[in-house]
Formats: sequence, C-alpha cells, structure tokens
Amino acid sequence: MPIRKRETAVADEDKREIDTRANDEDTAEKGTIQQATLYIRQGTQKDGYAEITIAEDGSEAIASFFPPNHGGDFLTYPNVAQKLEENGITHGVLHEAIQDAILKANSSHTPVKSVVIAQSVPPSPEIPEHFVIRKEFLERKPEIDPNAARIDWHSISAFSIVQAKEPIARRILKVDGKTGIDIYGKTINYPIKKISVFTAGSNVIAHEKGLFAGKSGRLSIDGGGNITIEDVLVLKKGVDFTTGNITFPGDVILHGKIADGFKIYASGSLVSSEVVDVTEIVCKKDMIVQGGIEGRGKGAIRVGGNLQAKFIQNCRIAVRGDIIVPGSIVQSTVYSMGMIKMGETGKLVGCECIVIGGVKAFDIGSPRGAKTWVRCGTDFTVQQELDIANEQLKVIAMKLQSAEDTYREEPLPDIAEHIRTLKERRDEINARIPSFLPRIDRNDTAFIEVHGSVYPGTELEICHVPYTVTKIQKQVIFRLDKSRGSIVVEPYKKS
Repeated sequence: MPIRKRETAVADEDKREIDTRANDEDTAEKGTIQQATLYIRQGTQKDGYAEITIAEDGSEAIASFFPPNHGGDFLTYPNVAQKLEENGITHGVLHEAIQDAILKANSSHTPVKSVVIAQSVPPSPEIPEHFVIRKEFLERKPEIDPNAARIDWHSISAFSIVQAKEPIARRILKVDGKTGIDIYGKTINYPIKKISVFTAGSNVIAHEKGLFAGKSGRLSIDGGGNITIEDVLVLKKGVDFTTGNITFPGDVILHGKIADGFKIYASGSLVSSEVVDVTEIVCKKDMIVQGGIEGRGKGAIRVGGNLQAKFIQNCRIAVRGDIIVPGSIVQSTVYSMGMIKMGETGKLVGCECIVIGGVKAFDIGSPRGAKTWVRCGTDFTVQQELDIANEQLKVIAMKLQSAEDTYREEPLPDIAEHIRTLKERRDEINARIPSFLPRIDRNDTAFIEVHGSVYPGTELEICHVPYTVTKIQKQVIFRLDKSRGSIVVEPYKKS
C-alpha cells in the first residue's frame, strides 16, 4: 500500500519515531506520491536510525543506515522489518541485505549508504506474433533519389531481387507476457512490446513458417511495412535481335546497348548504365541514364516521372516530371511538365523547349547562331492538342477548297455530302479550340535562369509573352511582369 503523508510523530525517549515525507505536497494530497522518504529511529534522537527512499513507481526501496550518537542505542533489524511492514512494504524485501547493513553500521560506527532493501519483480512484456525480415533486405543501400543533382550509380545495387519461392522473412510466434509485483505486493501489468509490423502484399505468400516470394522480381517494403514483389527485368546484354522489342510491366535495368530500331516499353522505371541510343522508349516512372541519350534525329522518349541523363542529343523527349542534365542538351525537342535543371556547365543549344516550371542552365544558345527556342509556363500536353487541332484545320481547309472547286464544276450529291462532312468536322474542331486556351498557360511564375551567357537569336517565351535576345547577356534571370505584360531581365545572384 502506498505511504500517505502524515505528521512526524515526536516520540519520547521510550518510543520509536517514524517520519514519512512526500516531495510534492499537492501531489501527495491527490493520493499519488512521486517519492517518499521513510525515517526509522530506534528511539531517541541519539539512537541509530535508517533513512529509506522509496521509488515513485514502487519498484524499489533504497536505505542508508546510521549508527547512534554517543550514549544512544543501536538500530535493530526487528524494528526496521516491523516498520517496513507497517508501511506496506511487504514484497521483495531483502532481509539479509538489511541485517548486513545494520551490523556493519553498528560495528563500524560509520554510515552505510545506498543499500537496496526491497525490489519489485518486473513484468515480462508480451511479444506479438510477427515476421523478422532477412538482414540483407533491411540493410540495403538507399535507392536512387530522382531529385538528386548527382547520382551514385553504385546505389543501383540497392534493388533487392528475389527469386520465386525464396524466403523473405521468418515467422516468430507470440510470447505471452507475465505480470510483475511491486514492493507493496501490487500487480504490475505487463506491456505489449512494439514490433515492426510487416505484412504480405502483392506477389508475397504468407506461410506458417514465414513470408515467401510468390514470383521473381524486385522486393519493396513501404513505410507501413507492406512487402511487395515488383516485377523487374534486368537486361545484362542490352536489347537486340536476341531479345526483340521489350514490353515489360515493371522496372527495366539496362546494362547493355540498344541496337538500332529496337524499342522499350516499361510500366515502371528504366535505369541504364550505358549511353542509350534511342529509337523509341516509353517508361511510366523515372528514367535514369548514367551516360547520355542519343536519338540520331529520329529517336523519341516519353517518361511518366523524372528524367536524368548526362547529356541529350538529337532526340524528341516528353517528360511529366523534371529533366536533370549535368551536361548539354543539343538539337533536341524537349517537353516537360516540371523543370529543366542543368549542371554548372550545362548548355542548351539548338533546341525547342516547352516547360511548365522553368529552365536553369549555364548557357542558352550559341555564338555560332544555332537557334534556341525556350517557352516556359506552358502545358505542353495542351499545346500539343492545340497544335494538332490547328494542323487538322489546315488539312480540312485544303480538302474543303478542293471539294468546293470540284462541286462547282460537277455538282454531284456525293461531293455535296463530302463538303457537308468536312464543314461539320471543321466546326467541331473550331468549337473545341477555345477550351484549350485557358489551360495552356499554367505558371506565370516560371523563369529562365542563366548562370553563364544567353546568345543573340535565342527566342524566349513565358506564358506566350515573347522576348528575343538581340545581344549577349550574362548571368541573368528572365521573369514575366504581369502588370506590364512583358518579360523583365534581372541579374542572377548566386545563392
């Protein structure tokens, strides 16, 4: 039972004295004693005594024993044991430790301090049933960060590849908890140990012995502990006649070359350690290329995430995320729903770029006059729809002119029907075009940041507001001034 605060009993020489005190009077009055000190005296103030500190949680009692002053009586073990019992300390009392300490204090006439005289029996926690993942899966290296300016290509080894039926984790059965007892004899409830919870996700089999791979692929563990096996295709020798065109529902890791004319379609990410020669590549997630990208003027790439490459040449590229290129982008058409971020020497030369976010480059354009066109703040997907609609109108106009000329010479019913169909198609496209315009310019805060030089002949646009560079400019930022409806040039300051 807990010790309650009470007044010190001032005893006469024939009586014993007990003083119980709480650290915090307000806390004690509420019935919860954070810490208590119990004084046990043999008789008068000259006699030997014990000072006992009781832990707030009832886990232990620690005593210091003091010998009597000259002419006083020795402290005795029965007196201490009786007072402990009277104050509710009945469990885990270390009687031998008390006796030894009293004997030492009385015989040596010196205090014996910090003696543990009572200890609780701590509870044993309950350990729920759980899975223990194989060590190599938990200690793998971090995967490639698509936002990093520089990439450690050794981090590709962080992909954990498992084979069908390979064990992933072993099952640990539940361990029941055991209650404890404090020094007052009260039951201490056992805690439930917090365990990292892992669950079987897609392509993972839960078995009585553990978790196993349901198929070969890449093992992935999300933040909630859900384990899945993602399909991964490793192309150690590249893509050629031995493989044919690649259509794969997961990630593709490319270690070899892509032969001319071969195509790759990946529902996941594409990671390559080689220079990629592109005919056509489509990946729905990130594309990360250690070398560069060479399109030979006819190559096309579509990426659903971010694109990272050392350089890009002679290629047509559409990316939903950011384009990160430490080197140069040359003679290419580049579309991005994010930004183009180039390195400290990155050059944008002879390109047509449409990006929503903006451009960061060292140089734009060339002193030799290679024309570069950069449009920012514009949604290229909407722009492409608008461009297609305008091209369709041109074709329809030519066909309609030809049909009407023919009809004037020979007014046949089938020609009249053809003219009617062409006009309906033209009207339908004209009605659709106004819906593109409000969606085409999406970011009037877009900017073009040049750390080096931007050369004459470079054409810039921000939300369809044009700016032609007529003289070389160094270390500048181009922004849209909405109030004036023009592009302003600010000096670039390195942060």
